[in-house]
Amino acid sequence: MTNPPTELTGKTAFVTGASSGIGRAIATALGRQGVQVVLCARRLERLEAVAESIQKAGGPEAAIVTADFFDVVEIECAIAEGAGQAGGKLDILINSAGIGRQAKLVDGNTQDWREMLNLNVLALAVATREALKFFPEDTGGHVVNLGSMSGHRVPGRGGFYAATKFAVRAMTEGLRQELRLMENPTRVSSISPGFVDTELLDDYFKAGTDGAAKYEAIGYPILQPEEIADVVLAQLKMPATAEITDVLIRPTAQGV
Repeated sequence: MTNPPTELTGKTAFVTGASSGIGRAIATALGRQGVQVVLCARRLERLEAVAESIQKAGGPEAAIVTADFFDVVEIECAIAEGAGQAGGKLDILINSAGIGRQAKLVDGNTQDWREMLNLNVLALAVATREALKFFPEDTGGHVVNLGSMSGHRVPGRGGFYAATKFAVRAMTEGLRQELRLMENPTRVSSISPGFVDTELLDDYFKAGTDGAAKYEAIGYPILQPEEIADVVLAQLKMPATAEITDVLIRPTAQGV
């Protein structure tokens, strides 16, 4: 017999980086599935707009927590506050917060390196550690990490960014193995996209408001955040007996 898919309605999800891009798309998609979403980012006005869009789409009222994920203490407080607003428990953690800079290894800016390391790696680890405390002990929860194609191959530029995304892959698999040894049923997944139309990509290519630099550099249609959200929903809906560890998704025209 086929095992039933996981029902998302009534679950609670903490989404980091929820104010824009992939995080916003995932939070909105979860809300439409009946998930109570805790939205977390630095920009309150944007989080309020996301919460409003979820309610307009018929989803439950979203909770909002503002935090600077460059500050470890703020991450710890944000997870606890978000779980408190969600009734004292969490079922899903979406680690979407991240930044990308073309900071090469031979002459890159140290501050760029530090910010990518702190947000893409350390903040993800801290958020995961804290969220696990609020997952149900009997059924466990689900952690989804936003990785990158750069975590599977190193592009010709931005080698330090790739290093942080290789770290995300390692932490995803490391956490999965640790949980299995503990007989903790929490599942761990990641998704590794190629080029996605987000502010992170604007920053990576230093695009203006029209995104001209980004599209000139790439030269073909790229993925939309909503397409990534659809894949994350598929990961979360898998039966409790199945775990999709990683998904690579790229624009059809992207060669590597």
